[in-house]
Parts: sequence; C-alpha cells; structure tokens
Amino acid sequence: MKKNLHLDELIGAILLGIMSLITFVNVVNRYLFKHSIAFTEEITVNMFVWITLLGISMAFRKGTNLKMTNLFDLFSPPLKKVAIIGAGILGTFLFLFLIVNSLQEIYKNITFYKTTSEALGIPTWIYSLGTPIFSLVVIRELLKSTYRMLKQTEGKEE
Repeated sequence: MKKNLHLDELIGAILLGIMSLITFVNVVNRYLFKHSIAFTEEITVNMFVWITLLGISMAFRKGTNLKMTNLFDLFSPPLKKVAIIGAGILGTFLFLFLIVNSLQEIYKNITFYKTTSEALGIPTWIYSLGTPIFSLVVIRELLKSTYRMLKQTEGKEE
C-alpha cells in the first residue's frame, strides 16, 4: 500500500524533530551545567505555533477535525448541507481574518516597529511569516474537506 506524503506533513515532521532535538539538548544542558540555553524557548514556541497550523490542515485532510457529530447526525440531509457549507464559510473567514491580521502585523514589524527577538536578535516578522503561509494551507484543506463532506452527504441522500 502506497501512502502519499504531503508537504505539510513533511514540514511538520521536520519542525517536530528540530523542536525535540532543541528541547533535549536544553534539558541535558540544564542537568549537566545547571543552566538552560536561553534562546531555545524562543525558537520552540514559534515552531509550536507553526506546527499547530500544520496540524489543523492535516486534520481537515484526514477528516479528523473537531465535529459535533451527535448533533449533526440528527439533521436531515438538506440541513446537513447547510451546516457543512456554513462551517466551511465560517472556517474560511476565520483563517482569512488570521491571514489579514498577521500580514498587517508583519508589515508593521518590518516598517514601523523593527522589533527583534530578545535572545537571538532575529526580526520578529520572520517568526510571524508562518502564520499567513500555513493559514493558506489550512484554507485549502478546509475547502477540500467541505467539498468532500458535501459529496458524501449527497451520496447518502440518494
């Protein structure tokens, strides 16, 4: 059985591996030398945000996203379609809102604030880039999931 590896899964696995390695090195360093490495938290927290967005897109693709199936199963087929479309629209607007606001924040950080991170001195907009990029991936998977669910509902209706 051949399994397709999606880019978001690969990126998520790489980020998780890097986070695990950084955290492991920090724990060993703290145990041996009684001091932690200051910049590790900065990196792992930002990677955690990215992994969360990637996980959301994977959940939509695999159909394991949060659902209220007990209530949904009581709906008639036409009402199920309305609920699926409504959830798809609301989810899309939520992540579009996230994209717009994160792009505004990135713009402000580049042009006005010019803020850098505490430990490494990296411009903070670099950490923020993952949010709009991975939100686009979430929207793509959300729309595909909505379409799949509508097709499944139509198939059961007949």
